[in-house]
Amino acid sequence: MTETIRNIFWILLSVPILVIGLGLFYSAFKNFRVKVDKDRAAKAEREKDLQKRKEFEEVYSRRHSGGSER
Repeated sequence: MTETIRNIFWILLSVPILVIGLGLFYSAFKNFRVKVDKDRAAKAEREKDLQKRKEFEEVYSRRHSGGSER
């Protein structure tokens, strides 16, 4: 009988610890995903800006390459 009661108490003790551990793991994973998504968005924005810059430089160089063409 005392063995059963001891097992019940261990289960009652381990369930909240397990729930807290899973909650902390989920929170850390969620924060990690937010950081990864933010980094990907920043990288995409930098690539977009770089592409715009290249297009501008191409247009500018075509317009201003030969001054005697007018």
